[in-house]
Amino acid sequence: MGGGWSVIGAGAMACLWAAKLWNTPHVTELILLMRRQEQQEALESAKGIRLYEGDKELFAPVRGALISQLRTPISHLLVCTKAQDVEIALASVAHLFDANTCIVLLQNGVKVQEKVCRLYTSQMVYALSTSQGAYLSKQFEVVHAGFGQSYLGLLSPLGRHTSHSPKALLQLLPSAELNIQWDENITSRLWKKFAINCAINALTVIHNCRNAELLRNQEINSTLKALCQEIEFILRHCRECPSIADVYSQVETVIKATAENISSTLQDARLGRPTEFTHFNPYLCELAQKYQLPNPINERVIEQFTANLARVVD
Repeated sequence: MGGGWSVIGAGAMACLWAAKLWNTPHVTELILLMRRQEQQEALESAKGIRLYEGDKELFAPVRGALISQLRTPISHLLVCTKAQDVEIALASVAHLFDANTCIVLLQNGVKVQEKVCRLYTSQMVYALSTSQGAYLSKQFEVVHAGFGQSYLGLLSPLGRHTSHSPKALLQLLPSAELNIQWDENITSRLWKKFAINCAINALTVIHNCRNAELLRNQEINSTLKALCQEIEFILRHCRECPSIADVYSQVETVIKATAENISSTLQDARLGRPTEFTHFNPYLCELAQKYQLPNPINERVIEQFTANLARVVD
């Protein structure tokens, strides 16, 4: 059994996953889809993707194509854009989908995943939640900096017909290389990660700090604890959300494990790039308003994030 993948994106995660997919035995075809001509030309010039892992180097001669020029049907699509770009990315290739197309989303948050499931009812939609870390040392040269775990699960309704199976899909992914496990309840995992992102990411931008500072600094930590209590309260009263107990304890565990990391939101802010922030705390605010729940701490975090965003740009 084999299959082909199309990967949308040109950032660090797209390059990491494309390089790993290229080396996956059951993958028969791989193409990196890009929006801009200069991206395609840069990939052609590089002749592929170079991946660095510790003292190892892997070269993957991945070919690229402009989305606007793609004509062949898409069987498996891995979406590696930022959350705010997912809808546009999918709309640009939707004419190449059929009922057997498999869409795999690799984004933080829960908002965009829910919307994609509502928009693409003829396709099977999956989510990947990963703690793998990567960054680009230069265009199409990616450093696999953080080795973690990855979880794959089905987002589409269980009653929907599909020719895919968990085992078959895992065989078409770098499951051993990137520690991918099947998760029967991926939605719960996404909500937990959403809660953690709501607690950590905005505060790192507000204070322009690494994750560890949220525990080291007593004043920041006090805000973090209060924010976690509010997040837990809001999500407990949302019908969409599974029960998430002791948010602060889970956040503390993540911070200790990633103490010297710079959150993805702060990385984007420092580089002057759009962030995924609207898919975190502002979406939490939407949920609070939907159920008429107070969220004064979260609202203050949103205001402070906006006020501090410009000053963290390098």
